Amino acid sequence: MRLRYGTNPHQTAAVEHPPFTVVAGEPSYINILDALTGWQLVRDAAQALGRPAAASYKHVSPAGAALGETVAAAYTRARDADPKSSYGDFVAVSHPVDLELAGVLKRVVSDGIIAPGYDEGVVEILAAKKRGTYLVLEVDPEFEPPAEEVREIFGARLTQERDALPVPRDLPDDAVLGLIVARYTQSNTVVMVKDTVAIGIGAGQQSRVDCTRLAGEKAALWWSRRSDEPLTGVTMVSDGVLPFSDNVDEAQRYGVTHIVEPGGSIRSGEVAAACAERGIRRTVTGVRLFRH
Repeated sequence: MRLRYGTNPHQTAAVEHPPFTVVAGEPSYINILDALTGWQLVRDAAQALGRPAAASYKHVSPAGAALGETVAAAYTRARDADPKSSYGDFVAVSHPVDLELAGVLKRVVSDGIIAPGYDEGVVEILAAKKRGTYLVLEVDPEFEPPAEEVREIFGARLTQERDALPVPRDLPDDAVLGLIVARYTQSNTVVMVKDTVAIGIGAGQQSRVDCTRLAGEKAALWWSRRSDEPLTGVTMVSDGVLPFSDNVDEAQRYGVTHIVEPGGSIRSGEVAAACAERGIRRTVTGVRLFRH
């Protein structure tokens, strides 16, 4: 399938064997990356936690992700996590799009959506967005990708086993959701979750403490729109090991009461001590969730 253009408009692009059909619009290369990454996130979250899931993607990382009692509620909560970053987002939802969600999407600036189905009358509403260019993709919910991934960079072909290791399920819902979000976010990343909403995502930073600070600032802004009281009860998930206790210092500033991380650094003892001193629960998963 020929794509509208590649990463940039001056690049041609195509996709082979897509696990979706194009219902409306014409996809670009980045649209496909956002759609397929977002679909994996919401599919995994809905399967793990038993409720509709939604994600608002920008440049292959979620601006927000959430669960909801309905698919419309899930997306509304996801987009509200960071509405500034969600401007012009690509939407991924775990369940078929109904008229309620179509009504929400009709009112916001968005580039496209991927979903496992569309109720009667929904496609017509969505296809009319963006002067008729809104992208609507219908994914095959039964599709499972090959066990091996292939990627080419500068003439070199890399292959690796697909990262299909299940995230731990014997944790609170916020921790499970945070782990799934971290898996489908560009590394380094830190995710802050409260009440099954990823309220702060610090993605793609070279320094982990900068990830923590960025996620915390977004979480604090989210909370400031709701209350003048201090933010508390936040779960923080790190896709990689916390190398220094400064991450714990930052986490405490933003109401974190539970930290979930792989553990195993040479200073993990200091991180554990800092958590204990501040009354922060720490869960060590032993699982790194890098994505590049």
